[in-house]
Amino acid sequence: MKIIPVLDILNQTVVRGIAGQRETYQPIQSGLTRSSQPLDIAQALNDEFGFSEFYVADLDAILQQRLNLELYQSLLDAGFTFLLDCGLRRVADSQPLSGLEGITIVAGLETLESPGELNQLRQDWGAASSVFSLDLKQGKPVCNGSPDNSFTAIDDPLQIAELSLQQGVTQMILLDLAYVGTGQGTGTEALCHTLRSRHPALKLITGGGIHSREDLLVQAEQGADAVLVASALHDGRLQRETILSLP
Repeated sequence: MKIIPVLDILNQTVVRGIAGQRETYQPIQSGLTRSSQPLDIAQALNDEFGFSEFYVADLDAILQQRLNLELYQSLLDAGFTFLLDCGLRRVADSQPLSGLEGITIVAGLETLESPGELNQLRQDWGAASSVFSLDLKQGKPVCNGSPDNSFTAIDDPLQIAELSLQQGVTQMILLDLAYVGTGQGTGTEALCHTLRSRHPALKLITGGGIHSREDLLVQAEQGADAVLVASALHDGRLQRETILSLP
């Protein structure tokens, strides 16, 4: 199983995400470093666990459409790669990122304006460098309210997943924001299991509420290829030995 550590960025600082309540997010307090600066956090995670690939949720871009381009470049210059959710609404929003090697673009259901934009993103960036994030809150899809967005007419997350696959998606994140940082599991276990049984070749990434090694093993049992983890790495619930012992 692959572990992908999360960097939630707000005001250019790594914050601790809890239950999707972004107005309450505070700079992260990590047992690995006193700093909450993204590059310092990434380096501390690399030093402790050997991680070199991250998931970056740029809340400055998601909430205010302000890309932290210098921050992205500093991570890349340090030798790190990352999946980047920067609040894409349209494919054109990804144009400033086209010269950055080492990033995979995340198209989030929360901000994407239509399935057609997802299809175009996959064509422009390639299936290997683009990921669809099926964003939920308490099991309900979180969609951009654009009038042309056919995702908004669908209440069933499984149907949204199937529609995204019709756009050529080969990688998908299942993320229920209500579970983020709660240590109560991901809340997407059943959806992950169903998608794995229907689409064996689909790369599935889960995350949002990982508390222990047992939580990670549950994700693997349900078919996850990789798991996003944040708080448990910083507060000591997941130790280096635990990570290295995963199958």
